[in-house]
Amino acid sequence: MPSREQELRCVEAVCCFLTRETGAAWQTVGWPDDLHQGEPSPDVLLTDGKDNLAVEIKRLTDGEEFDEYFGAQESLYTSLAPNGTGVYTLIPPALVRFPLDKKLVHNISKNIARAAVGLQVGHRMNLPIPRRAPVKFMPRSDMGGVFCQHAHQGEVRAVSPGVTGLYLLEDDGPSHQFLSDDRRLAFHREIRRACTASRKNGKATAAWSEEWELLRHGDEAEGQGGVEVMAFAADFLESAAIKSVAKAISAAREKFGTKKWAERSAVALHAGELWDQVPLALYADAIRELKAADVHPLDEIFLVRGSLVRRFTLNK
Repeated sequence: MPSREQELRCVEAVCCFLTRETGAAWQTVGWPDDLHQGEPSPDVLLTDGKDNLAVEIKRLTDGEEFDEYFGAQESLYTSLAPNGTGVYTLIPPALVRFPLDKKLVHNISKNIARAAVGLQVGHRMNLPIPRRAPVKFMPRSDMGGVFCQHAHQGEVRAVSPGVTGLYLLEDDGPSHQFLSDDRRLAFHREIRRACTASRKNGKATAAWSEEWELLRHGDEAEGQGGVEVMAFAADFLESAAIKSVAKAISAAREKFGTKKWAERSAVALHAGELWDQVPLALYADAIRELKAADVHPLDEIFLVRGSLVRRFTLNK
């Protein structure tokens, strides 16, 4: 749901568009959603004095995965900040996904606070990332070696020549990354130790430290500093646009199911207010793929970004 300020900007843009298109002056005549809070109702009623239109306003986002990505990134920027002014970038393994485990975030925050004391502007360091996971012995297998739960298992498989039997490192956190030989070798020793221990009890816990790169860029005004985590957003832009449009239209249709509020009904899809990852053209492509049955009882779709408005009317 957009804020009222966003709604007003969106409505103004739609009215200006309709006025240009029809030559008649379109304006707002009511806000049904404010007056009929106990029943499904559209946001706004528009008229040019003869024709009238009921419009539900929905904010388009970059899709759930991008929303989660940007929301987590914004939260981490503040929660990982070691002080009020320093600006940092934290570079994890390439396929790290948000959200990060809360305990992992807590440990990273403590280590960044320690590192920030001596890290000068323009310098970088290998930040230790504490990890912990069980190693499980697989006694009924003819295979041998050590495996983990990641697609890229090179760091774990490197331990295999030094063990007898089959073992699984049950780690569902970020992919393994070592930026120094010392921590890589310490990891290998710890996994071998846990493998040996797990042969007695079936499972043993391994604890080690990996490394993510931390860069300090400079300083901002008090309270504006933070840590940007360079993680991965998985969704493709085309898929994000399709999902976002479908979700918004599905919610808008529910506002017109019980009553006819005007001669025609429409949804105004308001794009670009919060995130701007998905190009407007991809939202337009997603709308063009819809059929009339997909949007009924809506008659029209407006795609709005700033003062730019595009109208889509689907054939019955």
